[in-house]
Amino acid sequence: MNHQLLFPLAATILLITGCATQSAKQAPDQPPATSATESPIRPSPQIGQGASTDLVFNTLAGEIAAQRGDSNLAFDYAYKAALESRSAQAAERATGLGLQANRPQQALQAANLWVEIAPASLKAHQIAAILYTRLKELPSAIQHLQQVVRIADAEGQAGYLQAAAIVEKSASHDEALAIMQQLVPSDSTDPDALYALALTANQAKQIQLAGEYVDRALRSNPKATNALVLKAHILITSGKKESGLDFLANAVAQSPENLLLRSAYARTLVEFNEADKALKQYQALHRQKPDNPDTLYALSILSMQLEKLDQAKTYLKQLVEKHQRLNEAYFYLGVIAEEEKNLDAALDWYSRVEGERQADAQVRIAKMLADRGNLNQARETLQRLRVEQSQYQIKFFMIEAELLREDGQYAVANEVYTKALEQFVDDTDLLYARGLNAADMDRVDILEQDLRKILATQPDHVDALNALGYTLADKTDRLEEAKGYIERALAMKPDNPAILDSMGWVEFRMGNLPSALTHLEKAAALNPDSEIAAHLGEVLWGLGEKDRAREVWRAANEREPGNKFIPPVMQRLGVDH
Repeated sequence: MNHQLLFPLAATILLITGCATQSAKQAPDQPPATSATESPIRPSPQIGQGASTDLVFNTLAGEIAAQRGDSNLAFDYAYKAALESRSAQAAERATGLGLQANRPQQALQAANLWVEIAPASLKAHQIAAILYTRLKELPSAIQHLQQVVRIADAEGQAGYLQAAAIVEKSASHDEALAIMQQLVPSDSTDPDALYALALTANQAKQIQLAGEYVDRALRSNPKATNALVLKAHILITSGKKESGLDFLANAVAQSPENLLLRSAYARTLVEFNEADKALKQYQALHRQKPDNPDTLYALSILSMQLEKLDQAKTYLKQLVEKHQRLNEAYFYLGVIAEEEKNLDAALDWYSRVEGERQADAQVRIAKMLADRGNLNQARETLQRLRVEQSQYQIKFFMIEAELLREDGQYAVANEVYTKALEQFVDDTDLLYARGLNAADMDRVDILEQDLRKILATQPDHVDALNALGYTLADKTDRLEEAKGYIERALAMKPDNPAILDSMGWVEFRMGNLPSALTHLEKAAALNPDSEIAAHLGEVLWGLGEKDRAREVWRAANEREPGNKFIPPVMQRLGVDH
């Protein structure tokens, strides 16, 4: 289970390079960014009036070399310019060029010059600490980390969290923990320092130690939000989910005004599919801060999940009124309208969607057009999307073919799949989809060709094994071969209802009715699908249990009125409806 919502280290520590502005007592939302192999350095330094000819030449030559992509030569010139100018900006530029040239020793040389020129520069100490850590020169790394802590704290930033970010990005998790243990005094009562230690211990999978550090942090500051959340996270990852959730619930009850804490609790409840409880927490957040768009969005999604569509619409329309998260609001208002069979409204909402959601909205429009009998217009929409959003071409090909399949146009769907495969040769999803479509065309040759092509490179592709085995069992007399494929699939997924259904069907075709019944009853218990029910009923009929067969078919028809599997079986067997 991914516990990203519980502020793990990567989501809690501040940016290593750049202007961090958050308080040490507040867990920031963004992960640390720049690594020591990237250039966090400003553009070229300006040359002041009265600069020597050598300084002008070295500065300009360095920039020309950098523009030409020669980072090694650029560093050499830039470092000379920094030595002569004694400019912090020039030293920073040289450090960055050393990093770009992948010359850590030279970059460190420039970083040390930078620190010498600007000893109060947080960024200079950060880069120096990164480089010393990566070069395994830990005493020097710790000296710079101490300066990072001192300067960052003086600037109102999270010093120990910045130090933790540096060592996490520059060393293994175990090494990072060892460095932080040297950086933080063993008898420290500083809650921020202990919290940073707990984070690094947690990253190193030292869960018990992380728990000890976070408990010490909470003894120093019982209401520290970040430590409370981490404590819950540690409990949950230790297999004590209920204890972790209860801990957060109690913390929220004791500090109901703490929005960050309540928000963390709400997100954790969402992660564990506790939708009802999460909704209540987000409602409380909404009462405390009514204009927060993220809260409104969470409320709308949870309300939809709980089938409270009127509530969801209210929240989404509030987002629209506030001009916040507009594309998401439009999209989900379209989804709700579609669910409510208000197709004109759904089309209107979907047509407004732009940005990342636009492709999904247009696909929804295409499906609605097809449902309304405008299949050609739906296809035109998808074909246009293939041009406008070419990164999703395969998806649009697949949807167009599926709409054709739903309309019974299997041959035309085959043409769409084939056209796609001419462009995306050997794409597994396209091959598999064309193979299944070929089965509906009674073209076992195409199905075999496509599924064997998949299995040639992916011999354990469970779906391909199952589909090939089932089709051979259903449409040919190659039953032993079919059973072999299905057995391989079932060995990998013994409780998969589709594969159990295939095994039941091949056993039936081979005349092994008791074995067929065993597999099909297990499949039906796992998934009351109408196709499985059709097979189960036919086996029961063959065993003489005709009343039970009729009951299986009747129940399936009630669950899925108009399904295409049971009526043909009953007609073939001469069974009255």
